[in-house]
Amino acid sequence: MAGGDQYELPGSRCRAIGKDVVSLRRRRLSEIINLFVVLALIVSSLPATAAKASYKIKQGDTLWTIAARHHTTVAKLAKANHLRENSVLSLGKAVCIPGKASLKQPSRAARPSRQACYTVHANADNVCLRSGGDSSSRKIMALSRGTTMKLLARNGKWAKVALPNGTCGFAYRPLLAVGAGSSKSAARIASSQPDRSSCSLIQTALACRGAHYRRGGTSRGGFDCSGFTRYIFAKYGISLPHSSAAQAGRGTSVCRGELKPGNLVFFATSRRGISHVGIYVGNGSFVHAESRGKGVTVDSLGSSYYSPRYRGARRVD
Repeated sequence: MAGGDQYELPGSRCRAIGKDVVSLRRRRLSEIINLFVVLALIVSSLPATAAKASYKIKQGDTLWTIAARHHTTVAKLAKANHLRENSVLSLGKAVCIPGKASLKQPSRAARPSRQACYTVHANADNVCLRSGGDSSSRKIMALSRGTTMKLLARNGKWAKVALPNGTCGFAYRPLLAVGAGSSKSAARIASSQPDRSSCSLIQTALACRGAHYRRGGTSRGGFDCSGFTRYIFAKYGISLPHSSAAQAGRGTSVCRGELKPGNLVFFATSRRGISHVGIYVGNGSFVHAESRGKGVTVDSLGSSYYSPRYRGARRVD
């Protein structure tokens, strides 16, 4: 080549340009990947936004009613509070409501009132209140037209409801209407039906018949005598100590001739002083957790075993 000049061939220049383009693309891809990594780290470090609301337990509350009121399930509520689904709730204790903050809230104009959501009334005469959500379940009572109830849950064409006196059951939904019934009907149902002690509480206690006896037990898996009474009364917002002797100090004393269903009855069975407790169910009988192999059963106050060991009764409100 003349004068020592050098000339670069076209092919080698194209290869150099190609390498530069590939290198530039790799750098840009690496920058994009690094940017995504940084964004992911920032997002993961942010605090969770789905905070849990709390609710203070009131008289008559159960996991079922609390779950229905806050639009969640009993399973989620029990898991969030480290409880069993049949746990006894303590009055005044706060429970966490899972996912409350993440629920989509309707606009103020479209949001229905609490009265419209949870209060219904019988829209026909002689509406049957049953123990289960089907027509073959045991009939508890007949409701007159206008009877006001609290809606607890929906089960297909049936609704679980609670009357003002605490009685719970299932009613056929097409026979119910939204809102409160007439005041006259509400007053009639409140005065004509038995109160909590003589109806719902006794039904709940008798439903536990057959449960096994277990020393120290306070659940359907097994009861001792005071654990059984504590479990039943807790379902109606009444907290009792886990001791028959301590329970004998609650409420007011009742003479044997004035016993009413729902009263606690006490006995001295194994030592001096109170050592056994049960719930009076009427007709001279009481339901209790029996330690002699029977579990939860019904016995007579006049039996040869319990009559001489009877030590009194208390009415707990």
